Amino acid sequence: MTAVVIILAVLVALLFAGGAGLYRRVRELELATYNGVGVRFATTGPEARANALAVPGSTTMVIKVNRRCPICDDVLLAAADMAATLPSDLSFTVLSDDPGFDKSLPASVRVIRDPAIWRAASVPYAPALLVVDEHGVVVFTAPVGSGEALTEIVERAVANKKEVKL
Repeated sequence: MTAVVIILAVLVALLFAGGAGLYRRVRELELATYNGVGVRFATTGPEARANALAVPGSTTMVIKVNRRCPICDDVLLAAADMAATLPSDLSFTVLSDDPGFDKSLPASVRVIRDPAIWRAASVPYAPALLVVDEHGVVVFTAPVGSGEALTEIVERAVANKKEVKL
């Protein structure tokens, strides 16, 4: 009887430890989703280099890609298709860690090839979409796993801007 109680106590302790570890991991993943929101890219002073993401008077949708991303081409194709249809107060910027980035994109899509700025946009996933307001503040981040996901997020953003103006 004593052995059964000891074995059950050990199993309950292991179950509790596993549950606590799982809860911690879920919290980490949840926080990673909101990582980067509220980051301010300086508009003046010595940190103004990172302000390349902000465009005065408009909202910038920054697509963060890296050189080892197998699905980034699909996301960039979707951005190229949507670039011409965006309202004048929205624009795309591609942020790459590859100084040799040479993808074919429309002229309206800015491309920033600076690894320092890429690191400053501190979301833990790529490709990612960061929405940067005119003051250089990141107001939204989301992982973008496909061109369809990017299209859906951008269409929602355009619809929300139209609702706010009404």
